[in-house]
Amino acid sequence: MTAILQNRFAYQVRDNQGQMANGFVSAITLAEASKALRAEGKFILDLKPAGADNAAGTAGGTATGSARSRVARDEVILFTIQLSVMVDTGVPLSDALIALSEQSYSPNFTAVIKQLLADVQGGKDFSTCLEGCPRVFPNYYVSLVRASEMSGTMGSILKRLAEYLVGQRDIVKKVRGALIYPAFMFFMCVAVTVFLLTAVLPRFTAIFAARQAALPMPTQILIMLSEALIGYWYVWVGSVLAVAMVSYWYTHTPGGGRRLDFLKLHIPILSGLFNKLYLARSLHTIGTMIQSGVKVMDCLSIVRDVVGNAAYAELWDEVRDKIQQGQQLSEPLLRSPLIPRSVSQMIHCAEKTGELPAVLARVAAYLEDDLRASIKTTTQFIEPVMIGFMGVLIGGIAIAMLLPILTISRVMAQ
Repeated sequence: MTAILQNRFAYQVRDNQGQMANGFVSAITLAEASKALRAEGKFILDLKPAGADNAAGTAGGTATGSARSRVARDEVILFTIQLSVMVDTGVPLSDALIALSEQSYSPNFTAVIKQLLADVQGGKDFSTCLEGCPRVFPNYYVSLVRASEMSGTMGSILKRLAEYLVGQRDIVKKVRGALIYPAFMFFMCVAVTVFLLTAVLPRFTAIFAARQAALPMPTQILIMLSEALIGYWYVWVGSVLAVAMVSYWYTHTPGGGRRLDFLKLHIPILSGLFNKLYLARSLHTIGTMIQSGVKVMDCLSIVRDVVGNAAYAELWDEVRDKIQQGQQLSEPLLRSPLIPRSVSQMIHCAEKTGELPAVLARVAAYLEDDLRASIKTTTQFIEPVMIGFMGVLIGGIAIAMLLPILTISRVMAQ
């Protein structure tokens, strides 16, 4: 009977306690070697034939500073989904990164993946590698990966992380859509008004001036405004640009950013959307991280940077301080005006029953559904309001221009 020749493979793995180990395993094929290691409960970081050259590592080590550049969020989501599938099916992390570095990502993100590959093959933890690209992988991403390394469940946690990223992206897109619609309508209203005053009204003005007509007061006001726009257009354009630049600069200062965040939570009609967005994002982030094994204190430190609003960031800072003093998570939430009473009560009950992660996830899902419904309702409410506003403004201008024509007989008789 012919003996089956076995090959020797070098591996780098993590055990169930998160400890890294290196060694060799004998198997007929690479797939059987991978299966044997996974059967022992090990998470494979790297697996290759013993003595194989690390060509991929050499290629990855040449990544430039673009590996630290910002990339599109959709690319990060696709990368996370693909990596979770590969890791969950037993593909070694280094092999998965090699395959992903050959995908049709943008040059910046390809450089990021190659840098991650070089760092992983150099013996670094994957979470440590991600931590070196803060503009691409935020703190919560790194923390979830670190927790998965400790528990040996990287595949499932990456899948949960991808679902979280997709959900947050969809919610943000819907909120932006609800804000862009009225902004677009307002811009169109301003554009049509300027066109009427600078292109249409001057033609009527020439007719009225030739007749030396005694114009109605609304028409006189429009003519003065038209002359100011045409004669001093550079002043108007300069003023608009100056206001835009100063507003942008001010909202990016600490004080201006806080005032803008306050305005978001108190502006009529839209304040409800922003409150639901920040609350759902907070609870979803905390619930996802706790379910993945991240400590509560670390979750609160991360969520204050993720939430995107100064008032909610201060709330989670306060919650963290109160927990350090021995209070439960729900106690400061029960006293906060930012958290609905029903939500804080559910969190309080969840702490008693030990079901906090599951309850946070369910409450966040409910808030996100409520947010989607609110976006639809708000959009339906804004549409007739903006149409009515445009009708009154443009209709008023049209009437003011036609008033002299409506009294043409009296004008012609002068």
